[in-house]
Amino acid sequence: MSTVDEDGYSSRCDLCDTEVIQSMTELLLRGLATASVDSTTGDIFKSASSVAVSVNSELANYLLVRTEALLHESVGGHEDYSDQLMKASTRPTEFLSDLIDDFVASKRNMMSHVSGFLSSESRLNRIKDFMQKMEMENVWTQDVRKATAETILESIDMKCIFHCPERFVEQDKLVDHRSQCKFRVVNCKNDGCSASFSAIHIEEHDSICPFKTLPCHQLCEQHVMRCEMDRHCATVCPMKLINCPFYHVGCETAFPQGNLDNHCSKLLQTHMLYVLQATTRQNATVNDMNQRLQLLEKAQSLNEMSGALDVRSLTLIIKEQEAKIKKLERDIKTQEAKMKKLENEFRSRNA
Repeated sequence: MSTVDEDGYSSRCDLCDTEVIQSMTELLLRGLATASVDSTTGDIFKSASSVAVSVNSELANYLLVRTEALLHESVGGHEDYSDQLMKASTRPTEFLSDLIDDFVASKRNMMSHVSGFLSSESRLNRIKDFMQKMEMENVWTQDVRKATAETILESIDMKCIFHCPERFVEQDKLVDHRSQCKFRVVNCKNDGCSASFSAIHIEEHDSICPFKTLPCHQLCEQHVMRCEMDRHCATVCPMKLINCPFYHVGCETAFPQGNLDNHCSKLLQTHMLYVLQATTRQNATVNDMNQRLQLLEKAQSLNEMSGALDVRSLTLIIKEQEAKIKKLERDIKTQEAKMKKLENEFRSRNA
């Protein structure tokens, strides 16, 4: 600033937390898109684009008026407003979100309420699409939204948690201060990272930056980027524990893979002994399997012979049953012949 304030200071730092400002800037654009869409739902004569400019002016004015009212009531000693201001001071994005929700609710037309449009997926898609359209057409430029967000933040940030309140009489002192201010914008120094943020977040970002180079978690001599650490430890790290190549023949030693050559050279004779023992066991197993195979072949032969005997026995039994059936058939026919003879004799007597 170039003008002198009442207290004699001519220049203010006014740097703000870039992350908070970015969040508030996005909230402003979404709020404008939502209010524009909801206020024109079902209206065949209006579209979100046709009302965006006027809604934009209303929204910006609404937010500033509500913020000033909160400050005025708080200064006036109203306890409820003082509590609200203290909460807004520590949670500015939440405060702004609540104000925008109130404004959006006042812009919803009857069709939005009646149709249940407010909870539909179509509504959310329209809001998202309209946000992208406004950004392309610069309906509410990011610089203007940023200025609005900074004005609101500076007004409610009573504890100066998110902006710098320092003031200076001399311009050169302001310049020196801004070069060291905790809210100055800095770039991440890790190679490959393009992130920028307020200096107050340097340690926070450094603790999660995927491009930060760190000592290997498995304590090898290499330094690896955080995003590559898991792959390094699981694959190429010389301190990765591996099993001995002769594990399957008896050596159950595990060691860092960088020690593989040393381990194998020191235990060469032991490994050869393991191989010899395994070969012996394998030969014994082969002999055992051959013996089992022979036994199985004999058992199969016996089963076949037994099966043949069973077939012969079954054939004899069937033949015996067939003979019995034939004998019964003959006996039945003999009895029938006797019955007919008796019937004929009975009829001849009665005649």
